[in-house]
Amino acid sequence: MGFRTPGIGDRLRAAIGEGLRAQEPLRHHTTFRVGGPADWFVAARSQDQLVAALRAAHDLELPSFLLGGGSNLLVSDEGFRGLVVKNAIEDVAFDGATVQVGCGADYLGFIERCCDQALAGLAYAAGIPGSVGGAIYGNAGCYGQDIGSRTVECTVCTPDGLRVETLAASWFEFGYRDSRLKREPRALLSCVLRLERGDPALITAEIEEKLEIRRVKHPQWRIEPTAGSYFKNLPSGFEAPGLPFSPGTRRVPAGVLLDACECRGLRVGDAMVFAKHANILVNAGRATAHDVLALAEIMKARVRAKFGVELEEEVMFLGERPSVSTATARSA
Repeated sequence: MGFRTPGIGDRLRAAIGEGLRAQEPLRHHTTFRVGGPADWFVAARSQDQLVAALRAAHDLELPSFLLGGGSNLLVSDEGFRGLVVKNAIEDVAFDGATVQVGCGADYLGFIERCCDQALAGLAYAAGIPGSVGGAIYGNAGCYGQDIGSRTVECTVCTPDGLRVETLAASWFEFGYRDSRLKREPRALLSCVLRLERGDPALITAEIEEKLEIRRVKHPQWRIEPTAGSYFKNLPSGFEAPGLPFSPGTRRVPAGVLLDACECRGLRVGDAMVFAKHANILVNAGRATAHDVLALAEIMKARVRAKFGVELEEEVMFLGERPSVSTATARSA
């Protein structure tokens, strides 16, 4: 069955309910503002609707992709041939120092709600863009902390929508910017996190401090579209004379190597290395996914030549990946 076969939309609507869209531009749903259209798109606002959407795609033999907050993601210029299901489940329930949250909730908004409840433990992450589910998927963190260490359990469903289960944190095998979900996909529906009581004034001060640090060093993604840090920091054990470790870790930041290779300001088309941070790429206008991939290959080649290591992308790619060459980039 073709993904755009007449009648498939009717069958999807019958299974999913209202809200199904055809040929939805995915650039409107990512912080990079890059990407072509999805054949079909729905924002699922309940667990039942999300599970039903994945099950319908399975029954129709339609490829599906679960979208969170749209950060840390680069979408192909050709878009996605299938159904994109945006997780828009945002329910939050507090029980003492334990909180259950829908995985479609905005991460910063959730951190601020925890502050309102005098719950500490996540303020360090203020300003990390995306959803709670996206944070868990990639075990988002900084300053030597991560969300995996706060996770008690998560309710998930299989990618075909046929089974819903609650899994303990140990199942996820959280590691540096990593979880088992990258190897054994599940759709995150909700999670339970364990925090601790704190002073709201101190929590607020830490949130404001981290937001200010990001404001100074990072692009404001709503006006300077970006996917966040493009490459992972170097593996534990990699050292080079004079290169510092990332705060709270024993990892050399990828940005330090990229700085040493004079990558700031490099540009391919409208994809550009951010002037204040060598490991962040921004969309300076109408960047294409091809522009971004070509620029990233140039950056990797420079680091490979100077330090003999291969940078690994932190940003995910969705859709058909084009071949790119390391054509000479220009300075902005």
